[in-house]
Amino acid sequence: MTHTAPATDLDLFEAYDREHRLEQYRELRSTGEVHYLERHDVYAITGYDAVKTALADHDTFISGAGVAFTDPVNQIIRGTTLASDPPEHDLLRTVVATGLQPRAVRGRSGEIGEQARKVVAAALEKEDIEGVSDLAQAMPLSVIPDFLGLPERNRDRLFEWAQGGTDNLGPASERTPHNNEMSRCIAEFTVELAERREFSSGSLGAEVIAAADAGRIPQEKCPVLLIDYLGPSLETTATAIGHLLVTFAEHPEEWQILRDEPALVPSAINELVRYESPIRGFTRVTSSEAELCGVALPAGARVWTLLASANRDERKWERPDEFDVRRNPLDHLAFGYGTHGCAGQGVARIELHALFHALLESVERIELTAAPTIAENSMLNTWARIPVRLVAEGSTR
Repeated sequence: MTHTAPATDLDLFEAYDREHRLEQYRELRSTGEVHYLERHDVYAITGYDAVKTALADHDTFISGAGVAFTDPVNQIIRGTTLASDPPEHDLLRTVVATGLQPRAVRGRSGEIGEQARKVVAAALEKEDIEGVSDLAQAMPLSVIPDFLGLPERNRDRLFEWAQGGTDNLGPASERTPHNNEMSRCIAEFTVELAERREFSSGSLGAEVIAAADAGRIPQEKCPVLLIDYLGPSLETTATAIGHLLVTFAEHPEEWQILRDEPALVPSAINELVRYESPIRGFTRVTSSEAELCGVALPAGARVWTLLASANRDERKWERPDEFDVRRNPLDHLAFGYGTHGCAGQGVARIELHALFHALLESVERIELTAAPTIAENSMLNTWARIPVRLVAEGSTR
C-alpha cells in the first residue's frame, strides 16, 4: 500500500553546522524515507534505499527540468550534463568522460603524486597552516587547471566562483546576489576560453573544442561542459580534503591505524566521503506519478535526493555515525549513482589517494589549533577555515 509523504515545517537550511544538519536527517529518517518540506515545496528523500532507487530511475526522476531549488537557476543550468536527460546527457557526458577514462587518469597518477608531495612539503614548512587554502584547495588547484589546460589567469578566483554556483542550487537566500555574480563570472570566463581556444594541447579543454569542431556537439555547448567539470572537480575534492584534516584530527586513533596499515587508504577514502559527504544532494522532478518506498509522489514534484543523509542511514550502515577506516563502504552514494554518477570521481580518488600517502609519509599527527569554521553554503558540506597543525614525523612537539 502507498501513503502520502508526511509533511514537516523543518527548515533544512536554517543552519550550516554539520551536527545540526545530521540531527535533522536523523529526525526525518526516524519517521520515514520521504518527507514533504512545506517551506520549500520539495520532497526530501533521506533514506539510503529511497535515494538510490530515485537516482537509478532517470526516466521517472528527471534532471532535465533542473536540479536546483529555484526556477531562475534551473533556467541558467538547463542543458548542462548535470541538468539534462538521455539522450542529450549521454552525448555530453561521453565528450567530458573521454579524458576521464581509467587509462587516461591512471597515466597521470605519477604526476598527481608528485604534486601531492609538493603540497604537503609546503604545508610542513609552515607547520601551523590554514587547512582550506594551504592544503584542501592547494591540492586540486595543482592538478585540475592543468588537467583542463587552462591559462594562468583567474586561477585564484576559481574556488570562489564554483562555490557560489553550487550554493545557488539551494533556495534563494541573502547570498543569492553574490552567488549570481559568481555564476556570471565563471560563465563569462568559460565563454571567453572557448572562443579564444585557450587550452593547452592534449588537455580535456582541447578535447571539448575538438568534439565541437568535429560536429559531435554544438559549439555553444563548449562553455557548458567546461563549467560542468571545472566547478565540481575543484570544490568537491577540496571539501573532501578539508574533512580529511578535521576528521583525522578528531580521530587520531584512525590516523595511527592508517600509518600502521597504509594499504587501508582506499577504504579510508570511501569511509571519509560516506562519513562527510561533500555534496548534500541535488533535486530531480517526477516525470509522472510515482511511488518511492511506499510513498506516493505526484507528477511534476521536485524531490531532493539527500546523499548526505543516505550515507548515514541506520538501516543501511552499522554504527553510521562512527568513523572507521576499516569499514570500506564501497556502495556509498557520495559520488551519486546511476546515469548522473560523478564522471570525475576517478581523478578525485587519485588526488585523495596521492594526498593521503604524501601525508602518511611525513605527518605523525594532525591537530586542530582552533575550532574550524563551517562555510555558509546550501548544498556543500564544507569548511571556510581550518586552523590546523601538521606534526611532522619525529617531531618533538
